[in-house]
Amino acid sequence: MECKLALSVFRFDAKTDFLPYYKKHFITIDPSLSVNDLLAKIKTEDSSFDYPKGELAALKINGKALFSNVSIDGIINSCGKSLTLEPLSTKRVTKDMIINTDDFYERFDLLDAYVDGKDRALYEHYMIYHYASSVLDLLENYQGDALFAFAYDMIHKHPEQKREILEVVANENTGVFLHVKLCKKIYPCGADVEKKITELKNEVMKHRPFANPLVEKFSHHIDLL
Repeated sequence: MECKLALSVFRFDAKTDFLPYYKKHFITIDPSLSVNDLLAKIKTEDSSFDYPKGELAALKINGKALFSNVSIDGIINSCGKSLTLEPLSTKRVTKDMIINTDDFYERFDLLDAYVDGKDRALYEHYMIYHYASSVLDLLENYQGDALFAFAYDMIHKHPEQKREILEVVANENTGVFLHVKLCKKIYPCGADVEKKITELKNEVMKHRPFANPLVEKFSHHIDLL
């Protein structure tokens, strides 16, 4: 059975617009379809609207980052029928829901020397965690929660590189100890990723890859992280 959604859709074209704005749409759609289908329906109403496509396409709905292949039904259950659609980062928009993701891939380069090239595909699946973090809004060079979850995977896949990987993420100015829990910023809640980041912090404190005042500060509170 179809339902009616009230949408407020972020619009901005970096080539022509000075400021972003939100356009209203009232869309009737089968909730068993995906957010991708919803985006396609918006485009039928406004052909100038653009959005990312493919397996890793993602955006934010009511402030929560998600991949656009999730079902509309789940979004309605979580957020209701009045929805605000925005790109993963309003600071990095090129066109509507499409953003420049160079900063995300630059973070991968921090660990590139310690992993295999094919590991990059796994890193890409953590993209929404990078842009969901409120820390990134405050600290532009924050390494990012995607990198931390990926680093956890890599210290198990490449244990011979463990110390080097931990040294990267232990950076007191940009690293893992600046992480703030993301559950309310992600759909569905990223409990598995939170667990990985917590375990990564514990690994840093166990191995102390290099002298770090911030690590020392937290070293007596492992169970709280």
